[in-house]
Amino acid sequence: MIAPGELDTASSPQHTTLDRKPWPREPGDNDTAFTFRGFELHGGRMWQRNHILQALDFIETHRMTALVLHESDIIHHLVFPRAYFNPYAQWKNAPARRGENALQNNRVYFDHILHLANNRGVEIWLEVKELAFPDEVLEMNPGLLKNGIVCPSEPFWAEFIEQKTQELVHDFPLLTGIILSPGSPEGRASRAQNKCRCEVCESTTLPDWYDRIIRAMHAPLRRAGKRLAVRDFAYKPADHEPLIEAVSRQADDVIFCIKVTPHDFYPTFPDNPAIGRLPREQWVEYDTQGQFFGWGVFPSAMFDDIRQRMDHARRRGVTGGLFRSEWERVNDWWVLESLNVLNMMTAATLARDPRATDEAIVTAWLQAQGMPVDAAGWLLSVLRETWPILRGALFVDDFVFADCSMFPRGLGRAWWTMEVKHSLEAWAPAYRGRLDLNGERIESLMQEKRRAHAGAMALVARLAADTDAPAPLRAQLQDWTALLPRYAEGMMLCAEVCLRARWQERDPARSDKAAFRVALSRLEQFGEGLAPLVEAGRYPHQTLMLLDFRRVADIAAEARTVLEAPQ
Repeated sequence: MIAPGELDTASSPQHTTLDRKPWPREPGDNDTAFTFRGFELHGGRMWQRNHILQALDFIETHRMTALVLHESDIIHHLVFPRAYFNPYAQWKNAPARRGENALQNNRVYFDHILHLANNRGVEIWLEVKELAFPDEVLEMNPGLLKNGIVCPSEPFWAEFIEQKTQELVHDFPLLTGIILSPGSPEGRASRAQNKCRCEVCESTTLPDWYDRIIRAMHAPLRRAGKRLAVRDFAYKPADHEPLIEAVSRQADDVIFCIKVTPHDFYPTFPDNPAIGRLPREQWVEYDTQGQFFGWGVFPSAMFDDIRQRMDHARRRGVTGGLFRSEWERVNDWWVLESLNVLNMMTAATLARDPRATDEAIVTAWLQAQGMPVDAAGWLLSVLRETWPILRGALFVDDFVFADCSMFPRGLGRAWWTMEVKHSLEAWAPAYRGRLDLNGERIESLMQEKRRAHAGAMALVARLAADTDAPAPLRAQLQDWTALLPRYAEGMMLCAEVCLRARWQERDPARSDKAAFRVALSRLEQFGEGLAPLVEAGRYPHQTLMLLDFRRVADIAAEARTVLEAPQ
């Protein structure tokens, strides 16, 4: 028996993956099939057995290879770790780790999930961000706090990462590997956050910090025969270089995992320039649910984009794909419950066979739904209208205008989103200056919004008129798109107010204040009309988030301040 605080690595069961050959190709695969094809859970569903089973069913049906559980600090829901916290301690005032019973539950649950997947020949990977740690670490080592900020550069962290990773692979030998994101500011602490300015941080370069974190996790994984993938994350092109340099220093078995677009999953952005930069195994990531294109609450078929991104990745030497099914910021919702499941099917299919046609994928979905397969052509023609509508509604000349598909949080936030947080100009210099405004430019940008709104209304009208389509299918599509015109209208009105407010602030002598006043009045009336959607109690909260009258009110309030400001 392992004594409290000890880790018996010598007796750890040997389930190694380092020396495994690539996933065996099956009949129907070709030489361009990705050898890694992962289904990613990124929310609460990973803790619900029935949804794990649904994910595994999808993986088997579509011949994917892995289930990836993505939660920033999931390791601390699975290990104490015992090198620091004694799970056998008999406590009086507080346990060694708060919530120890939940932790014990999670451990048994995760082991069960590993066996469920292993019985089907499916790999399990964890995706994490570092630094991550339980609060008790700070109580144990208060010197990690400097001026109230967690110092990410103290040598303790490398030791801590190695110890917890070693315990993880010892306790859960069926785990295949870890995907590590050290560059994300979403970790509890990171050099990428640039908060701590102590002497240790100032004397540690960012590539050296990344290198230390990666090696600390890689060493115990490699000893146990497990794999490590390092995930790309960069707000600006300059952010790429330190992480790419650090990954270039690693052993050949370390994988580079890269989003198809830089920074985040924006379909209007260029291909990620990190793809193909390093001569090592590479995977790409794609969000099939649509954090930035309507969440599947409003369907958006991304067939062409998925095909183009994956073709580009193959040309750059990529051999794996990881496909996200949910966004952790929206609970109780994932791609398998919406029509955007077709995006996941497309990604899984093209990862295996890039020659597969869109019609074949749609036909397979219809067959699985028990609907007439001869409706595939009609359905495909309807689906092809969805992304152009959402692109025109949610983006301003390809700049990220919507707040993760929601109305902007406010006037200032809308511009910060477009120009700073999700800057397109940083990755595509050809867009420089395209947010400079005058009356002609605003009219051009508003034509884009009006086309999107008109397209949404035309789509709803088409579904009402196409009585030759299968009735159950048409009814589903009508349900999924019923509020799409109102959604597109809201984005159009928000955009006009944001554009005119900026023009008014920057060039009051030439701006059209009368048009600004009219646009603001229309937006205020629109917002008032959204409140009854909440009161009706008919719509799920995800729909209400995308049609949130509170956000409209915030934009209107800020804009009225601009309108009424003395000149």
